[in-house]
Amino acid sequence: MRRPARGLSALPAALAISGALAALSMALFAPSAFAAEDAGTRSIFASGAGNRALGMGGAFAGVADDASAMIWNPGGLAQLQRLEVQATHAAYDLGSREEYVAAVMPDWRWGTAGLSVRYFGIDGIESRDDGNALGGANLSDTEMEIGLGYGRPLSRSLSLGGTVKLQRQSLAGFSGSALGADIGVLGRVPSGPRDHAGWMERLSWGLSVRNVIQPRIRLDRESVADPSAVRAGAAYEAPSLFGRPAMVAVDLEKSPGMAIKAHAGFEFKVHPLLQIRGGFNAGRMTAGMGVAWRDFTVDYAFLNGQTTDIHRVGISRVLGRTSFQKHEAAARAREAELQATLDDAFQKRQSEQLDDLLARVKTAQAEQDHDRALGVLATIAILYPNQAEARSLEAISLRAKQAEAESLRRRAAADSAAAVASGQALERKRIAAATPVPKPVTPKSTETAPKSPAQGTGPKVAERPPLTPEQVRMVEDLYRSGLTAMSERRPDDALRYWEMAWSIAPAYKKLAEYLKREYLIRGMDSFASGKVDQALVFWEKALEVDPQDPRASSYILRARTQQARTREIMSGGR
Repeated sequence: MRRPARGLSALPAALAISGALAALSMALFAPSAFAAEDAGTRSIFASGAGNRALGMGGAFAGVADDASAMIWNPGGLAQLQRLEVQATHAAYDLGSREEYVAAVMPDWRWGTAGLSVRYFGIDGIESRDDGNALGGANLSDTEMEIGLGYGRPLSRSLSLGGTVKLQRQSLAGFSGSALGADIGVLGRVPSGPRDHAGWMERLSWGLSVRNVIQPRIRLDRESVADPSAVRAGAAYEAPSLFGRPAMVAVDLEKSPGMAIKAHAGFEFKVHPLLQIRGGFNAGRMTAGMGVAWRDFTVDYAFLNGQTTDIHRVGISRVLGRTSFQKHEAAARAREAELQATLDDAFQKRQSEQLDDLLARVKTAQAEQDHDRALGVLATIAILYPNQAEARSLEAISLRAKQAEAESLRRRAAADSAAAVASGQALERKRIAAATPVPKPVTPKSTETAPKSPAQGTGPKVAERPPLTPEQVRMVEDLYRSGLTAMSERRPDDALRYWEMAWSIAPAYKKLAEYLKREYLIRGMDSFASGKVDQALVFWEKALEVDPQDPRASSYILRARTQQARTREIMSGGR
């Protein structure tokens, strides 16, 4: 309980309260096990809360991995993964009692927020005057602390947190409130290159300052501060002790004007459903246990008090998915959304490209340039096989070319007859015979075209060594940067990021799919622009990413067929 000097004036009523204070200090002497050492200068809230932490002797600054982290080290809030609720009850002599409730809610975006409520109270205290005569009414004393905590990671191995709290005390008709604050940091030792056993990763440390802003409660005339306390601790999680997981922790606590207090404790998982705990809280033995069933736990804590033993019983419950699972689900949702966006963009670009090619065909036909129209139609046949409108337009151009050829043949025949009549029939006939009949330009059958060297089984990829953690983080950063660049319509930047990531980890998530799709699109754009060689470069890159992709193989085969046909035409069939 708080020290008796609460700023009460030297009124006669204060004499009546002094007897109540004496009785109250005896009633709550057990929970304030250090009262003799701190001379009543610290609040009852300095004893801490949370049965798991108390069972381990209060050595929790370097652990701080449950809802009670708000009290021991707010920096630990950032490492909590699931919504958690704690509740504890303890009853002492003379009708005094303690209640504690806490809840924390982690969020992978914003950090972890928490709320805690602690209550100490006693009723039925006799009221006596300065003559030690009983008064007419019994007195009561209550103290309450409401805390709002927040923690957020600063890096993979360091997190920071704080708690703002409201303290209130009511004593014999007098009451007062004050605000205070705690702060804490929790860290893990990064694994070094020589840490082959991984023991450094299991070592954590913490530093917290209770009452970095001291609450000053005024009951009558004077405001009295609750002093600050600095706590430093370390913990080590042993993966196997006698075949079972275990943890040991040590804390050192220092308050102004007081000696350093040592806290030490351990937790041993006897069974997946049972944990036992023990420790020393400034020289006094503590013990505890936890019985867990799925997400529900019943905790018990024992303290060997100075005048009487203290027993605390509480429950805790974790709910929902972990922050990591929520983060992964959100990442998958973002990727699915981006995938849908990329699919839509891909379809849109294909549609726009096809519309442009068809428009060029129609323009050429309108200008009676059917040779040019058939050349564009050949491109469409490679990029979009069996396109219905293209086949209709091709039929129009072919009929026009046939009509043109028939017209040329009739004209040649007429010219030949006139030449015979004028004595020049032989020369005219030779000229007519030398006039070739235009043939429609259509792609050769894939059965007779040269096969792409990229077809068939792709090259064997050499087995790669496992990625180091630094390489995994690098690939993840490059992959995310590519997604961001693509969502911001910077495809060139996205392609560079994905190419670098693919060179390190080709099978990472959907990296190969995104990279292949971009190569296919760029190849189609180049081919539609008449840049066949450049298109082949992109399609061969797509085939390098996925040697079994049928589209890339088909595009390469048709493009090379088109190249061979073009060379044949340009060489005059030689």
